[in-house]
Amino acid sequence: MNKIRFERNRTHNYIVMYSLYLYFLGLRLRSTSKALVIFRDDKRSYVAVWNWIQIFG
Repeated sequence: MNKIRFERNRTHNYIVMYSLYLYFLGLRLRSTSKALVIFRDDKRSYVAVWNWIQIFG
């Protein structure tokens, strides 16, 4: 099975997939980035979420 790899791998794959899931459910970019606080990871900006959408969109 091929794993999805990111350039710097700064963010875990499950966080990226969760943010994409939230965005495609209808949340705005800023709301999606604020929802990632539950992972207690470094804060991700809405631009990072937008970049992930551009990769998988």
